[in-house]
Amino acid sequence: MASLVCNGSRGTLLSVANSGAAGGLISLLGCADVDISDLLQLSEEFGLVRYPEQVALERLFRVEDIRVGATSRKAIPALVDLLKPIPDRPGAPFLALGLLTQLAKDCPSNKIVMVESGALEALTRYLSLGPQDATEEAATDLLGILFGSAEIRRHDSSFGAVSQLVAVLRLGGRASRYSAAKALESLFSADHIRNAESARQAVQPLVEILNTGSEREQHAAIAALVRLLSENPSRALAVADVEMNAVDVLCKILSSNCSMELKGDAAELCCVLFGNTRIRSTMAAARCVEPLVSLLVTEFSPAQHSVVRALDKLVDDEQLAELVAAHGAVIPLVGLLYGKNYLLHEAISRALVKLGKDRPACKMEMVKAGVIESMLDILHEAPDFLCAAFAELLRILTNNASIAKGPSASKVVEPLFMLLTRPEFGPDGQHSALQVLVNILEHPQCRSDYRLTSHQAIEPIIPLLDSPAPAVQQLAAELLSHLLFEEQLQKDSVTQQVIGPLIRVLGSGIHILQQRAVKALVSIALIWPNEIAKEGGVTELSKVILQSDPSLPHALWESAASVLSSILQFSSEFYLEVPVAVLVRLLRSGSESTVVGALNALLVLESDDATSAEAMAESGALEALLELLRSHQCEETAARLLEVLLNNVKIRETKATKSAIVPLSQYLLDPQTQAQQARLLATLALGDLFQNEGLARSTDAVSACRALVNVLEDQPTEEMKVVAICALQNLVMYSRSNKRAVAELVVFRLCWI
Repeated sequence: MASLVCNGSRGTLLSVANSGAAGGLISLLGCADVDISDLLQLSEEFGLVRYPEQVALERLFRVEDIRVGATSRKAIPALVDLLKPIPDRPGAPFLALGLLTQLAKDCPSNKIVMVESGALEALTRYLSLGPQDATEEAATDLLGILFGSAEIRRHDSSFGAVSQLVAVLRLGGRASRYSAAKALESLFSADHIRNAESARQAVQPLVEILNTGSEREQHAAIAALVRLLSENPSRALAVADVEMNAVDVLCKILSSNCSMELKGDAAELCCVLFGNTRIRSTMAAARCVEPLVSLLVTEFSPAQHSVVRALDKLVDDEQLAELVAAHGAVIPLVGLLYGKNYLLHEAISRALVKLGKDRPACKMEMVKAGVIESMLDILHEAPDFLCAAFAELLRILTNNASIAKGPSASKVVEPLFMLLTRPEFGPDGQHSALQVLVNILEHPQCRSDYRLTSHQAIEPIIPLLDSPAPAVQQLAAELLSHLLFEEQLQKDSVTQQVIGPLIRVLGSGIHILQQRAVKALVSIALIWPNEIAKEGGVTELSKVILQSDPSLPHALWESAASVLSSILQFSSEFYLEVPVAVLVRLLRSGSESTVVGALNALLVLESDDATSAEAMAESGALEALLELLRSHQCEETAARLLEVLLNNVKIRETKATKSAIVPLSQYLLDPQTQAQQARLLATLALGDLFQNEGLARSTDAVSACRALVNVLEDQPTEEMKVVAICALQNLVMYSRSNKRAVAELVVFRLCWI
């Protein structure tokens, strides 16, 4: 049979397999030499193979069709049964392990059959018996192959294998420990196993192997530890507590003359461990800085990536960041920004961001080392995730005004505007890119260096004003507000397209967004007032102006008032769209043009609809108008509107009118009051007030007597005399005290008149 299998054609081998011979051959595996002495003697005498059942099975299972076919599936349960120790067949387990390993490699279906046949339980139980080194290694090798399958890792029996593999790590031979570490690496790919308490038992023996093992074993131990501890820094605490401190061991490896591959693996484990704050704060972590930085200048790319990621974790700690910078990491990090290793570039960007924060000297060192130029060389072909990382680094750099106004930063403006047009460029990247552009273009001298067209600068920003991320909306509006200082962009027809989105931002109710949107609208309000109104600007601006939150900056509503004033000045047709309360509040603006626009609108409203006067008074118009007179601002128009309001019988009956007597009187007595028409209207307003008997009898009326007499003393016009005398007549008609006051003040002057 063995001769046929060893010398026959492929067809012969398939015939042997189909005959069912494999089962019979398996039944002979592993017999003691004393039990098959006659067979051994015959084999030697006739020059045949010494152990024909072993040779035949091994040769049969080399044929791919047999290895993955029904013959193998039938043979596997019998081979698994041989893993149970059989006294008269002592060699069977080792031989079965070899054949099972041969059948398992690259054949998922065979692996499943083995597990269903109880292979995991059998292997775990067999290892617990402490077999010889070669058998132990073979068993752990087979477990590693089986656990390469995600489906098998989910099997209930996988849990039991962890503790036994840990025992092999502690007590097994050197080759077995290596195989066990590889098997555990595969097992730790499964979340439920990695998170189980039994997995923690593997930490200490793996670290011991890391310290005392050969380089091959160290590779395996590191791989298992990385798989176990990654994405769970709290589990890494177990490493810090073991007798042999893992970070110290890693530092020793990084400083040694071992291969760059092992140093790269050590740096990868450093990266995992340094994700834990407690480990990162140890002296051992600080000792790792120098050897890690020295590895940056090597030409072994995998190690460089791991080193950069480890340094990126270290610089989360401020003291370690200072140490990393002091050891000269900045220039070699910048030097690695070339080519197409995009994952490495992303890690470098993250590390440089952390090094640059609050360290102007580091930022300047990066710029002098050419970091901006290096990023620009990569940017045009870089994937979106790397573009976002570069934008964040540029944001940190350009937060420094000297860098933002420097020649290197000027090179990024056009590329970043182009970057904003990428459809897959996410909100984080957009936010960083916008902030960089704001950092640069908020400086007038920088804007003057560019001749950006609306197509380059305005169009990319328009969709960002409707971004679902408020922070992106805010920066888009802020960038617009800087760009629209430029006259050529203000007048460009493309600028009309930003009006609608800006009005929608105004309606968001988010104060910081409103501030940025209003600031942008201010720049174009004089050029596009009609377009702002047609997009609903009057309503939204009115809402902003009426906000009563005391924490809001005065500049917000002042700017909104300025934009609304531009609309009102453009056309009186918008007067009726503005709520009376808004127009009244505009009277308190610090801008004279805004006040004039509001006064004109209120006068038109009152003339069209007399009932609107009451709404004005209820909104505080009297107080605002009196304040304008007191400060001698827009006196004539303010006095005209005031007189119109006080001539309204219903308004004169309100309590608020009593408080107008003294301010009007003081205005007439003020030496700075020179506008004759305003004086006439103020006098007429007092006369209107005193048509009300209650107001004429008030204690404040005496001050009005004084003011009116003063008017008569100033050589007034005939019209003024008539108005003043009529007012005085109203005063004395209803009040004896007023008669006395007037008599004391003016009896002789009146006779002269």
